[in-house]
Amino acid sequence: MNLPPFSYILAGVLSVGYLLLMGVVAFNRSRRWLLVTLLTALLAQAIHIVHPLANEGPYAALFIGGVTQPALAVYLTALFLAFFGGFTFRYLKRPGAIVWLLIGLVWWASLIVVSFFVFNRALLGQPEWFGQAFAAPLDAPSALAILGWAVIGFVALLSTFAAYTSAHLPEVASRVLFWLVVTPLVMIGAALGVSGNDALKQAGWIVQFVGMLGAVYAALAYRVMDVRRVVRLGLGSILLTIVTAGLIFVALIVGRGIDPAVDNGLLVLALLAVVGALIYMPIRGVFQSVANRAAGRSSDDSAQVARRYSQDIAGVVELDELVDVAMNTLRDSLRVKRGGLLLATRDDNDTIRLEPMSKGMGDIPEVKGWMPKDSQPYKVLFDRQSTLLQFDLEYSRDYANVAPELKSFFKQLRMGAYAPIIVQGQLSGVLAVGQKGSDDPFNPRDLEVLATIANQTGVSLRNARLVNDLRKASEEMQSLNKDLVQTKDRLEKLDSVKTDFVTVASHELRTPLAQIRGYTDILDALNDQGMLNPDQVGGMTVNLRKATDRLERLIGDMLDVSQLDTDAMDLRFAQTTAENVLRLAIEPLTESIKQRKLTLVARGLRGLPPIEADMQRLVQAFRNVVLNAIKFTPDGGQIGITANLQKNDSTGNDEIKIAIQDTGIGIDPRNQELIFEKFFRVSDPGLHSTGTTKFMGAGPGLGLTIARGVIGGHGGRIWVESTGHDPQKLPGSTFYIVLPVSPPEGAKRVTPFEQPQVAAAR
Repeated sequence: MNLPPFSYILAGVLSVGYLLLMGVVAFNRSRRWLLVTLLTALLAQAIHIVHPLANEGPYAALFIGGVTQPALAVYLTALFLAFFGGFTFRYLKRPGAIVWLLIGLVWWASLIVVSFFVFNRALLGQPEWFGQAFAAPLDAPSALAILGWAVIGFVALLSTFAAYTSAHLPEVASRVLFWLVVTPLVMIGAALGVSGNDALKQAGWIVQFVGMLGAVYAALAYRVMDVRRVVRLGLGSILLTIVTAGLIFVALIVGRGIDPAVDNGLLVLALLAVVGALIYMPIRGVFQSVANRAAGRSSDDSAQVARRYSQDIAGVVELDELVDVAMNTLRDSLRVKRGGLLLATRDDNDTIRLEPMSKGMGDIPEVKGWMPKDSQPYKVLFDRQSTLLQFDLEYSRDYANVAPELKSFFKQLRMGAYAPIIVQGQLSGVLAVGQKGSDDPFNPRDLEVLATIANQTGVSLRNARLVNDLRKASEEMQSLNKDLVQTKDRLEKLDSVKTDFVTVASHELRTPLAQIRGYTDILDALNDQGMLNPDQVGGMTVNLRKATDRLERLIGDMLDVSQLDTDAMDLRFAQTTAENVLRLAIEPLTESIKQRKLTLVARGLRGLPPIEADMQRLVQAFRNVVLNAIKFTPDGGQIGITANLQKNDSTGNDEIKIAIQDTGIGIDPRNQELIFEKFFRVSDPGLHSTGTTKFMGAGPGLGLTIARGVIGGHGGRIWVESTGHDPQKLPGSTFYIVLPVSPPEGAKRVTPFEQPQVAAAR
């Protein structure tokens, strides 16, 4: 028989409703997914307006290609659900919207193909087809349709649950929770709308339209209704109504036996009413208190909170104590789980630096942010002196032009709302709070309480910051005084170094000069007497060459130090190995090591990767360090050289670490940095010896200075470790040298015209 006329009227009205919803969405270009979803919903609804051609009944007529009207309604509803599933992913801002839409379209196309393939047995849309779908024999199109329906509904609900559990803001959770209500309405309404039962179909159309109306509201509204709050208020109202009805019922039962006409009857009823009211008022108060706690609200108003907070912070001059008081007040009044204080400091005329205090409620990340004065957050906090919500900062179009760095800073704080602390026309700080214990969004009363507490904090924060700045200034002054004392001692030592250098340098220069002068006088005298012979000339020439070599080394060292001072030392890099460098550095010292009966052992040098280095300069640096170990190790002592490959933690590059350890007299910790200063000598210059390898002998104090300069030029570093200076116990010293396998980009390089003559040095 024909469908009742009401079905056509209802289908037409709902179709017009879908058209109106499409008109609303059409003005918002960013909601094209929703527009297409509404279009498919309109088509699925409008097909029910068309009266089927009746030859043998309403469901026997055929449409395009032999498709019945009920089956066509199922196809269009399936297409609508495919787009709705994709839009669900889009709305929840989860990846895979396109993929899910493609899967839905494949299911829809498969449904059509299977329906045509087994057309003669298709039950799609027929009366009671849900119940017959899995009856024997199995109807494939119906089973495929119901299975797709179930998968789409399950995935949509599962994705919504996942988005709800991962929501980082209460407002986002509210949007997701609202969608958790919309999705079942749409899925159930779509299923009932093609169920084949007239009453269920009409109910399904209405339910689906309500669901899509909610979807349009959720997609276009900036904030949606808080479902949790509505449910709590509804349950509270129901419980309160039940309790009130129960009290009234009990009062009616008790008062039913009292006749107002008898003596004192009215008085008894009045007393009964008073007793009922006295019982009702505290019960209502208990329910209201429970409802407030469930909603995360305090029964105190902002004036009470401000008065109590003002009393608590009176006389507080410590920043940490002020933060504690503020956080305790926020915890009690707003029921928040986290909170903190951001100190605002003007870096320049255009930028405010925000720095959270490490102490607060909950874990506060140690990050810094810079907020330009022309940014929207600054205008809201300072110009309007209003609260700022993290949800607005992330989702409102008003904050679309905020710099990503500033947005990232606020997001890292994991807070929900911010209130400015303004003192004497300056933004002194920002009070920040996280989510409430109930996970509810902040309501206007919560923001009013937060702003009130921030206003009350202004003067105390200014005083606390002044006290804190004074304390820091005092600590810095003490540290500066300590540094000045240390610098004074250092300068006194370096000043004495100048005097020592004159003594040592004059001794170093006078000795070879005296040798040269003596041998030239002898040569002159022998020449006058005609007594010169080749053997005598050869011997004196050798001694003259030694003296000139000593002078040349001293002058060369002084020139090298002058190049280090002016950053004028150029390096010629070539590939070599640490083993070759140390071998060339030690070879000229082998005879002196034997004479001093010292033991030198090297380990771990083989197998190290090649390095890029200036061979000549690096040999000079290592020779100076080894020579220093020889000089300050008594006869019979030991010198050990070890090396290993390691990775730099900061750069991730490979580097070679070499340790040169001796059993000598050691170095006082106070002098472990000074020994790398030019001309500095630990020993008494009055005990100076001209021997380059004698025990406690020393030169002008330039060797370690040159070593540090050369190693630093290679991008490496050198330092010494020693427990102290003791010529009797001989604690020894260990010099550590770290060299990168590849030189740094900023190293000074001179490309040689030809490869350095390394072979000659060998």
